[in-house]
Amino acid sequence: MTASKSQLRTETLTRRRTLSPDQRNRFSLEIENLLFEHLKEKRITADHHLLAYRALSEEVNTTALFETPPCHIYAPRMHGGKDMHWLQVNEKTNWIRGHFGILEPESGSDWNHEYGSAILLCPLVGFDRRGNRLGMGKGCFDRWLERFQSRIDSIIGLAFSCQELPAIPIESHDIPLHTIITEKEVISCPTT
Repeated sequence: MTASKSQLRTETLTRRRTLSPDQRNRFSLEIENLLFEHLKEKRITADHHLLAYRALSEEVNTTALFETPPCHIYAPRMHGGKDMHWLQVNEKTNWIRGHFGILEPESGSDWNHEYGSAILLCPLVGFDRRGNRLGMGKGCFDRWLERFQSRIDSIIGLAFSCQELPAIPIESHDIPLHTIITEKEVISCPTT
């Protein structure tokens, strides 16, 4: 019998919760270093656009990205808990708690798909090596990607290695990741 997404979500969230704060911090630093190396290899410069999420306490910490961004950086702002748009942030950004308790920029310039392609960092609960992503089940990133996928050069998932699953059941609206970065490795996912 194949596990449902809900069962897999419970399993991976339980695994992630077993990490100590020290492990989460150490692994987050390792993931951050691998991410910066990956962006450098992809020749990401200050002119590029990076759409990055602010992490919840049990997720891979993304704070350093916002403190020393490698390029123009944007964070999501939720509307009604369903739709999101991306606002440019900098060291003067005022952060507020939005839907789901996530830090969001209070204001900032909107990311516009006409600026050119961007790199998107996705939070995730679980992943498999084919690039399938298990989120929290709200569909926010999938709905947004459905509209703007053609303007995204690369979709990168950040996760702890304990969040890996053998396979995730996919649905027609699911959009796979191009790359997954854990504390152990950078995983390039098949593009088909």
